Amino acid sequence: MARPRKCRKVCQMPRTKEFRPVSETLAKTEVILTVDEYETIRLIDREGFSQEECSTYMQVGRTTVQLIYNSARKKLATALVDGLPLRIEGGDYQLCDGKEEFCGCGGCKRHRHSCIQKKEDGAMRIAIPLDENQQDVCIVLARAPYFLFREDGVDTIVENPAAQAQGGAGLQAAQFLVDHEVDALITVRCGQNAAEVFQAAGMKIYQSVNKAAADDLKAMEEGQLEELTKFHAGYHGVQ
Repeated sequence: MARPRKCRKVCQMPRTKEFRPVSETLAKTEVILTVDEYETIRLIDREGFSQEECSTYMQVGRTTVQLIYNSARKKLATALVDGLPLRIEGGDYQLCDGKEEFCGCGGCKRHRHSCIQKKEDGAMRIAIPLDENQQDVCIVLARAPYFLFREDGVDTIVENPAAQAQGGAGLQAAQFLVDHEVDALITVRCGQNAAEVFQAAGMKIYQSVNKAAADDLKAMEEGQLEELTKFHAGYHGVQ
């Protein structure tokens, strides 16, 4: 009797399950990407996980993840090169039950509340750029007069040393936050160069949706903030 295949843990189903090329003629063949193949693409290519980290989160061996990932990449290439429709469905997977204390996969809504409050080596440190009144979120990250740091329920407000910089304020502010070991940033917008610094440091970037910083922090604790995925190009030294 063949050994049953172990289900791969998947933290969330894809938001969009079908992609079709813009064409006057409908393709008769479509590429099927399984849900577990999609998850390897999301974790490795979107979240920046190594294959070893991906295998840990999906609860399968590294070799298995490598095979799934290679299959997924080949299917994506076939769909793009040949102009074929792509549909995500099926596969050997099991949705996350949310029982782990910490997930860290970057997309599991069941864990969003705990993931922003806890990490494997201590309390999560969250940063928000503040206006002069030290209460409202500053819309320009690099030139914010202050940053609010929240860690383990304690708030600290510090001056932003990059606020008056003649040039490269975005990168200076980004490095300041990285040096202060910030794990998550809440901001209205973010420049591409600064975002690359944050992502290289493993920092999560969330979209501010409120005027008051306190309201954004509450929304984050309740799992209502989405990750910021669109970044603008720097201009006039400001990001």
